[in-house]
Amino acid sequence: MDIPVIQDFNTEILDKGQLSQAVGFFNISYNPDTHQRSSASVAYIHPIIRGEERRPNLTILTEARVFKIGVDKGTATSLSITLKSGDRHTILPRKEIVLCGGAIDTPRLMLLSGLGPKRQLEELGIEVIKDIPGVGENLQDHDEGIITWELNRPVDSVKTTMNSDAGLFLRREPIDAAGDGDVAADLMMHCYQAPYSQHTARAGFEDVPHPCVFSMTPNIPRPRSRGRVFITSADPKVQPCLDFRYFTDPEGYDDKTMTWGVKQARKIAEQSPIKDWLKREVAPGPAVQTDEEISKYVCSVHHTVYHPCGTTKMGDPIKDKMVVVDPLLKVHGINRLRIADAGVFPDIPTINPMFTVLAVGERSAQLIASEEGWQAKLSANL
Repeated sequence: MDIPVIQDFNTEILDKGQLSQAVGFFNISYNPDTHQRSSASVAYIHPIIRGEERRPNLTILTEARVFKIGVDKGTATSLSITLKSGDRHTILPRKEIVLCGGAIDTPRLMLLSGLGPKRQLEELGIEVIKDIPGVGENLQDHDEGIITWELNRPVDSVKTTMNSDAGLFLRREPIDAAGDGDVAADLMMHCYQAPYSQHTARAGFEDVPHPCVFSMTPNIPRPRSRGRVFITSADPKVQPCLDFRYFTDPEGYDDKTMTWGVKQARKIAEQSPIKDWLKREVAPGPAVQTDEEISKYVCSVHHTVYHPCGTTKMGDPIKDKMVVVDPLLKVHGINRLRIADAGVFPDIPTINPMFTVLAVGERSAQLIASEEGWQAKLSANL
């Protein structure tokens, strides 16, 4: 298939600023002292909990739910919270409020607080504090398909560091298709030693037991479909609704790319040494061949990889009425209120958004610190 082998995906990104076609192994990053992977909690919070760092200005409330942002004359003035006991309290900020609930809970809280699309709020009987049409809109995610084979013999678990070592990036559209010089990949694919049977079983496909199973999961790094997060009740206990609207972009790019991805996975499976391990294709199976059949299959088994973002997007509100925050992460039209989570992304990052989320957090700390006249110190714990 003439796909170049990449020794280090991270180096390739640093050198070229993007990935086009490439195949290789993902670096499995972990702390060599503990043999554990890091996270925002491990890197930032755990050292404080262990007493290794002193942060007298930090108080953590566990099992507490924020249900309303208080706003007075265009300024965020309070947070109303409920504890596990059911007790309610009001917290008053000294400087400002920074929302970090993620691309689902941040817009949910804003909507419950009367900050969002006027029509939606009025239909639910919520007082409109500020008409912000973009709250909850522009929802994006990396949706993923699945193609599964039964192996003719089990894979020795000691020969792999995890169940998704290998992966590849592929370009479907012609280079510079949009006239902007773009060569970035249209498709990403993991190779799994896992059945993902919960996704195929719901569509009636056979469940192949581990470790006699092999899967490839084509996903769309830069999807064009856009969904929304919305609420159906003014009651904070009612969960929000998520409408990802997968495969609904007008050009049909997402559907075509995922369908093409399944066909590319089959081509890869025909290559040695992979084909020497494969006994049979289980899902979708050899009977599914046409683009229409593959598309129908993908729509029935595709799944999220839990990368929601974009629901409180950043930009220039003068040029785009759907913008929620400005480049300083401040909510348009509301003083003393910022957002620092994946919701501010105008477009989803090609790869896992975790580090971009951390970068937003670090940037928000810099912005707040600079406005107070002192320089923030970046964390080096990751």
